[in-house]
Amino acid sequence: MYEFLEKTFIILFPPGVYVLSTNLFREYHYVNSPKTWAEAQQYCREVYGDLATIDSPEENDRLFLALSEPGKFVWIGLYDNTTGWKWTMGADDLASTNGFPPWQPNQPDNKDGKQSCIVMNLTGGWRDEICDTERPFICFDEHDASKYIVVQTFKFWEDAKNYCRSKHTDLVRVWNMTENGKIHPLIERNHWIGLYRDLWANWSDGSPVTFKNWGLGQPDNSGGINMTSCAAVETATGTWWDVDCSEKHEFICQTLIPSKRRLKLRFQSEADLTDPHIQQQILKQLHAKMETESLTDFKLCWIETDGQIFHREPKKKT
Repeated sequence: MYEFLEKTFIILFPPGVYVLSTNLFREYHYVNSPKTWAEAQQYCREVYGDLATIDSPEENDRLFLALSEPGKFVWIGLYDNTTGWKWTMGADDLASTNGFPPWQPNQPDNKDGKQSCIVMNLTGGWRDEICDTERPFICFDEHDASKYIVVQTFKFWEDAKNYCRSKHTDLVRVWNMTENGKIHPLIERNHWIGLYRDLWANWSDGSPVTFKNWGLGQPDNSGGINMTSCAAVETATGTWWDVDCSEKHEFICQTLIPSKRRLKLRFQSEADLTDPHIQQQILKQLHAKMETESLTDFKLCWIETDGQIFHREPKKKT
């Protein structure tokens, strides 16, 4: 009788399954051919996989080891979608048609790289501001006859949104210039509306942003209104900087490699576990069990140690 025997198998998770992405190892590739961020992204996607994603301090340290001499900027896959404006009410993004939205001159400009919420002024013009600025605001109430509720209490944008959702429907959404013309006569200074965007929320490969390593004072949007913002690693420190996407720099690509998960299990059986047929039957049973748990993208195989798969565990004294 074989008792308390160990077996080892490897589960390989393919790169196409996002929910198992934590089981993927990122292999970084340094490319010393300067390109714009968009050109670097295209090159990485054609040759490797994508521009580099970094989602932990450990990955940042590992990528830092791949860098060449200090004093350079090197593109990674993080970018700021400066045109990705969204409404708090409804799932649609901002649609621009026939002179709408009514931006004020040189707006939005994302000053200092920190402006991602929108105010309307007394003439109906829009501008971006830092969300942690206290302003009065305009709510929308689908059940109120007037629809537009002006609140003169000063609040941060997030607090204004929460207030509107608790007392009314939401921060106001402006559909077109006609509606904009109905709202702005109600106010006499800048008021929050429900338009916003997520700052630095996008990796080139679609991964969520869970880790950032900005340098001191970064991001700062030093290029002003005409700047497009992409992240680059500063090679002397390994910190990230906000750089104009049209500049040409070297870059780092990534390839996703399935990691190997090795598990040891104990078996107690009357069968001869050295029999290849029995070993294959065990694999089939494990495979069926994992599929019943909705785990379908894997591969199981035996690993030999000292020429054997199963090893008898010494009896322990009790």
